[in-house]
Amino acid sequence: MIKSKLSALIFCVFLIGCGVPQQQYDALKKENETLKAQLDDCQFGASKLLESAESYFGYKNYLKAKDDIAAILEKHPSSPEAEKAKVLLGKVDVEIKKKEEATRKKIEEKKKQAKLKVEKATRNMRKSHDDIRNITWYYDKSSPRYVNSRSNVHLYFGKRGINDVPSLWFVIQYVADDWLFIDKYIIKVGDKTYNISEERNREVKTDHGSGQIWEWIELSAGKKEIEIAKAIANGKNVKIRYNGRQYYRDRVITSAEKTAIKNVLIAYEALGGKVN
Repeated sequence: MIKSKLSALIFCVFLIGCGVPQQQYDALKKENETLKAQLDDCQFGASKLLESAESYFGYKNYLKAKDDIAAILEKHPSSPEAEKAKVLLGKVDVEIKKKEEATRKKIEEKKKQAKLKVEKATRNMRKSHDDIRNITWYYDKSSPRYVNSRSNVHLYFGKRGINDVPSLWFVIQYVADDWLFIDKYIIKVGDKTYNISEERNREVKTDHGSGQIWEWIELSAGKKEIEIAKAIANGKNVKIRYNGRQYYRDRVITSAEKTAIKNVLIAYEALGGKVN
């Protein structure tokens, strides 16, 4: 019935374009609005809205169900469907609350696991805090405290705030009785060789005292240095050559050094660093 009236109305509107008087046009326009309202009520009436809300509830789309219920209570507050909608609304609110609680618990558990991961990763770390720069430095407990302690290869990193990305450093130390004046390091892991050459911004530092000399370099660890560190940590037969201007000295990187490097990489990643 409504569709036939609407078709007739469309035809009348077409006639207006052909010269129908304004008064008749206004009457047709008003009838058109009435028909549209009737169509909307058929499509979005209380029963249709309730059916839609129940369907959304069944599919656990509680927010959509709540929208339909709100439409029923706003447009059809006195209808029988409104009472059913109120009952359904109570169920919807319960499910939404359950979902929110489950999400909250999931977030809390994620935070808890992240905290445990950091605690476990930093268990083997030695920490020192710089109040002036507001940065905490992390070293493996077995790594040397001083550059003149012993020949060694190790990592350490610094971190400021919770959201700060930590800065990783790669250190190579050489302690002996005679100078080498190191200009290059060659690290061999199995059949693969890595070269670290002295560059202008990576000058090898030197010092001496009490009959000993020490030469060392600290590199801000980028992709290359992280690759070398991972290779050392996981390598079986790892050697380093301290290559000087005239002479060189070789030594085997110990299992303790490998473990220390691995520990630092784990802690570095747990605190927000990237090792891949």
